Amino acid sequence: MTTDFAVLFGWEVSVVSAMVVAVGTGSLVAGPALLAAAKRTTGTALVTGLWAQVAVAATMSAATVAASWIGWLRLGATPSWPVWCWACALGIGLALTDLRCRRLPFPMVTALAGGCAILFFGIALMDRAWSRFGFACVAAVVIYGLVSLVQICAPNHTGGGDTALYGALALFLGWFGWDGLLRGLLFASGLTAVIALVVAVSSKSKHATFAAGPSLLGGALASVVVA
Repeated sequence: MTTDFAVLFGWEVSVVSAMVVAVGTGSLVAGPALLAAAKRTTGTALVTGLWAQVAVAATMSAATVAASWIGWLRLGATPSWPVWCWACALGIGLALTDLRCRRLPFPMVTALAGGCAILFFGIALMDRAWSRFGFACVAAVVIYGLVSLVQICAPNHTGGGDTALYGALALFLGWFGWDGLLRGLLFASGLTAVIALVVAVSSKSKHATFAAGPSLLGGALASVVVA
């Protein structure tokens, strides 16, 4: 019995150590990789000049590392932690891209959703958490459909990138159940509405536009931390 426990404990420590190393390495290279992905998908460099690119890439990597460890404090050494890290890394890249280019490139949004789906599928396969995986997938489809209707009715207020991002975030949030999904969407939509109001008041125009990606991503991710 003692030997079996020691073997099991040693295996768990090895798995956690591997997760930490993988996430840490990925977080450090996230900045340059995301800058390159943004340039490839938008056709525009987010920043110009070698030193500016180095500084921005380093800042993005540092932000990804910080977000990863915030997730560790909230989620611990659970299978959901690498998914959180993936969402944070892509979220940082998408937020900066939207701020600089006013675009949420579909390839990057697809990478966010696809990475979460693959990781959640792996977790469901290991833990037999098929109900959670199924709910997350259904949530993504339903929310994407609803926001698509909003886009059709108000094309000047919601872009295709925002619609796709809602679907990707619903997939991520749906893994945490009804509470996680509703809380996350409330945080994301509420923060976006507040910023929209501030922009409208400051610009004195109800038709003023702004990059909604950062607030959607920030609100959704913050909802997981404060849950």
